[in-house]
Amino acid sequence: MKKVALMTASTLALCGCFGEDDKQDGNAANSYVAQLISSDFSSSQIATGSITDDRTATEGYFEQEASDYTIDVYGDYVYQIGRFNIDTIARVNTKESLLLPEYEYSLAEDESSSSNVYQIIQTSETKAYLIRYGKDSIQIVDPSADEENFVTGSIDLSEYTPEGNTVPTMSSGVIVDDKLFVAMQRIDTYANGGALNTPYLAVIDTTTDTEIDTQEGIDGFKGIELNASNPEYLDTDGTYVYVTGRGDYGSNSGALDRIAVADFSLTNIIDGTTFDNALNDDQGDDDATNDVYYHIRSIAIVDDTAFVSINLEVGFTNNETLLKTFSLSAPSTFTDIAPAALSGKKISFIKAGPKRETLWVAIDDAEAPDVVVLNEDATQNGVNIEFSQPVKEIEFTSLDD
Repeated sequence: MKKVALMTASTLALCGCFGEDDKQDGNAANSYVAQLISSDFSSSQIATGSITDDRTATEGYFEQEASDYTIDVYGDYVYQIGRFNIDTIARVNTKESLLLPEYEYSLAEDESSSSNVYQIIQTSETKAYLIRYGKDSIQIVDPSADEENFVTGSIDLSEYTPEGNTVPTMSSGVIVDDKLFVAMQRIDTYANGGALNTPYLAVIDTTTDTEIDTQEGIDGFKGIELNASNPEYLDTDGTYVYVTGRGDYGSNSGALDRIAVADFSLTNIIDGTTFDNALNDDQGDDDATNDVYYHIRSIAIVDDTAFVSINLEVGFTNNETLLKTFSLSAPSTFTDIAPAALSGKKISFIKAGPKRETLWVAIDDAEAPDVVVLNEDATQNGVNIEFSQPVKEIEFTSLDD
């Protein structure tokens, strides 16, 4: 059974508080925080639980009558971001309460399209970056400030905007060695057919907040030209940044690229030809809509092993999700894994757990939206974590009993 906590201020004294954690990646974490969304996309909420022993989810925090929300964590702070046409950011200081936000600010701009913030990447108590899918600049903010002084600057990436759009569609970012790597999908608007243009990875010097010329671009771009079209997920082992791109919903399978942090050189690990004969299935008729193509989705690094999730899709329908691994020292050798707990299951996303010791796998199933935790050797770690709604995102922090 799930523990469902419909929290109000009167229950505040009964709630545990989060302990100190000085790492954004949750190295000191003992708890998870999960953003849930209803299967009909009408509502959402946040759930918490332990990462060890009894992982039973406690639900009912931050209930919303909309679903396009995501979360990020930095130290003792949990941020909930309202995305497309919601344009809000709320922060909880977990030492104080999960019930009462320190603040909720508007991210909307007057007479302008939705900011559609995908991510907040915090570097200190007084500095963070907002990765904005709906704008052509990264916003620099002071997370400790009041709303009037929240935004402190911006980094212009408008030159990457393709001809068929008004923004470069930034999708995700990660910081390594004082460099902020930001993936840009560069997709045309849906009105123009949503065509995929050459994707790029911009690199920002976080000490000066200026873009670095990586010498890896073309046509005057300072960023790194990617193979991973429609990039969605970034991860890093500290030496390399890994970028997954799902491609389109037709014959483009996307790719997995690896970029060296030191010199920005790129190695393509997976593309549309890597598993062509094994996974793609051309039905041999004149109807391309019934052909099966694989699409690269998530990546997560656990110790010295990379896990990659791959969907086998017909158009917009995912028939099956495969998990493959490779050693970070041998990225061209892939191993198929099929844990019993994931047999016949489709996967929403994968994420490395605290200290990169486990893999957390979200199941794409509205009736049983569990999360399965795996060890590095792909054996199951504990029982499935049950939720009442599908899990959109998981972050890690520390919770004191």
